[in-house]
Amino acid sequence: MFEVKGQFSEAVVFADVLEEEAINQIRELCNQEMFAGRKIRIMPDAHQGMGCVIGFTVNITDKIVPNLVGVDIGCGMLTVELGRTNIDFESLDYYIRKHIPYGFAKHKRFSFERELSEEFKIKLGQVSKKTKTSYNTHINSIGTLGGGNHFIEVNVDNNNNKFLVIHSGSRNLGLQVANYHQKKAIKKCKDLSVPKALAYLEGKEKDEYISDMEFAQNFAAINRRYMSRSILEGALNIEFNEVGNFTTTHNYYSSKDGILRKGAVSANAGEKIVIPINMRDGSIIAVGKGNENWNNSAPHGAGRLMSRKCAKSKLSLDNLKKQMQNVWTSSLKQSTLDEAPDAYKSIDFILNHITDTVQVISVIKPLYNFKAN
Repeated sequence: MFEVKGQFSEAVVFADVLEEEAINQIRELCNQEMFAGRKIRIMPDAHQGMGCVIGFTVNITDKIVPNLVGVDIGCGMLTVELGRTNIDFESLDYYIRKHIPYGFAKHKRFSFERELSEEFKIKLGQVSKKTKTSYNTHINSIGTLGGGNHFIEVNVDNNNNKFLVIHSGSRNLGLQVANYHQKKAIKKCKDLSVPKALAYLEGKEKDEYISDMEFAQNFAAINRRYMSRSILEGALNIEFNEVGNFTTTHNYYSSKDGILRKGAVSANAGEKIVIPINMRDGSIIAVGKGNENWNNSAPHGAGRLMSRKCAKSKLSLDNLKKQMQNVWTSSLKQSTLDEAPDAYKSIDFILNHITDTVQVISVIKPLYNFKAN
């Protein structure tokens, strides 16, 4: 643990070392007057991000920086408890490739639109209109995975209990909401000495952003839910409503506790969370301790050691295949090399740095992994 000090505040970093680029991004945050007197806490998985360090948390209520929440609003994990059911992974993989669009793909028509509430559809129409984007495109993006580090996994614990874990977000809707409001923030702050990446909103404009952000967060949760339902009922013959599940979200602002979390998750006392590590080592299931010194937060993953470009140039596909020999996957390609375990910090690093904020319940290991490729 160490501190980074700036002109108006200081940040506590819950890690031993951090790359200089990320430290500079933290210092830039501490140089902003809007964070004077605020509690900035940086998670162990922190690394350099686009305009802001990933793994950032702060308590703030009077202002909001859309860019700090980022473009994948509400991105997170849905973890579904499958029990000891037997799964044919080849059949599961075939089903996912046929029925769950990934990358930039979307449904030709989202078949469950009739189940969406009128309130949801009205709000989606309003957001689509203000961002000048297609309502139908957003609707047909529900139940789609996306790309990058998004994934679908089946994991198992030491008692042979299986878990379906889906990592995805708000798709293009979150991007549009973020860009729309960040442009407003830049215009508002154009006469202030504030970096464009940290331009903020306040008052009614802040409230409007939070409303749209919370909708995008809900959109992301619904997106994961419909992917899960499709897989459970279409491939595994399990009724979605008959199994337990929980959600862990990592790009959002919480109106309940006034904490902004970018690449961090809520870890309130008794709150069940999942922390994904990598496609070989799986995920950590834990329960929050409600540590206020951590802003009631925990890391959202392992955190990158290498940029995507660096990973693709330095890592070997042959070595990745060896690392993944115990996991059923059809996704090991040059295009997914940037998601190799060696591109991330180790599971031991994360386990050793989270004892103050969560109680670890189990580590669930991958049996099956799917990534866009």
